[in-house]
Amino acid sequence: MALPVSLIIDDGSPVNPMYRLDPLREYEMLIPNDFTRAFARACKRHGVKGKFSVMPMPSGLGRLDTKLSYVTQKHLRGFIRTVRDEIKPSFDITPELLTHQAAYDIKSGRLLHINEDEWVKQSLVEQIVDYISLAFRILRNVGLDAGGVTSPWATGRPVEEKYAEAIGRAFQRVHRKKFAWYFLHCLGKQEPRWPWVTWKDAKSGITVATVPALTGDAFWATQDQPNRAAARRYAMKNIDSWLTADGRGGRLRELFDAGYPLVMVTHWQSLFSEGWGAGLEGLEEAFRRIRRTFGKNVEWVKLGEIAKSALAK
Repeated sequence: MALPVSLIIDDGSPVNPMYRLDPLREYEMLIPNDFTRAFARACKRHGVKGKFSVMPMPSGLGRLDTKLSYVTQKHLRGFIRTVRDEIKPSFDITPELLTHQAAYDIKSGRLLHINEDEWVKQSLVEQIVDYISLAFRILRNVGLDAGGVTSPWATGRPVEEKYAEAIGRAFQRVHRKKFAWYFLHCLGKQEPRWPWVTWKDAKSGITVATVPALTGDAFWATQDQPNRAAARRYAMKNIDSWLTADGRGGRLRELFDAGYPLVMVTHWQSLFSEGWGAGLEGLEEAFRRIRRTFGKNVEWVKLGEIAKSALAK
């Protein structure tokens, strides 16, 4: 039986999240829609499936279903159209909470002076349910019904039972489904695990599972290189951390030999590489290595399919 393989893309957005996250350095603000299409088509060429995050309120600049400050409607609509038409068929779409940065006060419509991870830690279950429900509704309004939830940073980890309950109740409220899942844990250098149930309510029948990434991000530092050539060299060299060219080494080899799903994680800005696209080049080479090494012994699936394995335990 083929082992599942799935790709996690975090921080998907029409704008570069690093532009606001690191004000001490100049970053490209917009991620061109040509790049989004290039990613979608690379995945289609190789039959890749997985999970793609979309921030409902990217960096707190506004809402995807209305407008974003400093972003033209043409650019915004182009991003949404490409994700909906070319990425969503093969990827579960998830909100990465609302902004992936400052928490948003639903009542006042203003950003707060704490980030979402701290806000979740301090908030009541019902407040978090309302927050995640808004994220689901914004995505639904632009034709991107969510398959699960992605946690920005380590959001929810210190209060995971409360967080998981809120995800389950929000998913049931908006999507009328009793099974929900989320991505939070990165086990790239730890003992791998299959997904596991983190919250279950016998009365309502709601079950929530978490599905971990089992690699690190091989391409994160491409955005920190001095030029395109250096970024490309870094990307091509660091693919080996996932899978070596001969297929004998790397984390994916370890996972395959041990019988675990091949769940890789990278970030939108890691692939964009400050406009050089070096991470995306490296990613496509990783796709080729996976096909060459494992062939029909692995099968690309959406991340939600792997999450369902938690129900069998």
